[in-house]
Amino acid sequence: MKKKLIYIMDMESSLSDALVRRVIDMNQYIHFRKWDMKVDAKAEIDAYKDEIGGLIISGSAKNINSQKYTPPTIPPELFQVQVPILAICYGMQYLAHLQGVPIVRCWNEQDPAKRAGKSAKKDEGEQGVVLFRQHERSKLFLGLGEKFPVWMKHNWMLQEVPPGWKHIGGTARCPVAAMEFGNTYAVQFHPEPSSSLFGRTILHNFFTHICGLDTPYF
Repeated sequence: MKKKLIYIMDMESSLSDALVRRVIDMNQYIHFRKWDMKVDAKAEIDAYKDEIGGLIISGSAKNINSQKYTPPTIPPELFQVQVPILAICYGMQYLAHLQGVPIVRCWNEQDPAKRAGKSAKKDEGEQGVVLFRQHERSKLFLGLGEKFPVWMKHNWMLQEVPPGWKHIGGTARCPVAAMEFGNTYAVQFHPEPSSSLFGRTILHNFFTHICGLDTPYF
């Protein structure tokens, strides 16, 4: 059975434990680290570069637009490994932000007049089970239909698709909820929690059909 390391970069996600459990449960080795650990990134990558089979960039409880704290970032050396990447939630926003795409609010409140003050602070964004629609077929969604439920947990989203990227899906309130560029895939929703109905299928597709690793489906 072909197995390599799945490198998980934790961007301070509230679902990092769920992500680790899911990947291990799918019979993959992992290398897990928090984005702000005091690690020599170049030395780390040099040590593992021949063993890394894929990179997962997690979501985050932080806001990439914050002026109060430093938003989580990724050392540029990590992108030099040139392995398939799956970016989740904040991870997707981070990749788009690097290319100059504005990250904007995903409002639950549909009346623009009420999107201010205390009402804005209490707005929940997009949470829980949401219907996702594929715009273009992708390896990431093999075996899934044109529409299927996904599990969302976010208040922010991409304003648009970065130049050159393929727009592969969205929801009613988050038009850009999935995109790809080469062997890099990004989703606004979370496939890692057990409550994500098709999350295991999506991760199976990433490991098997994109990373070329053997993953038991069940």
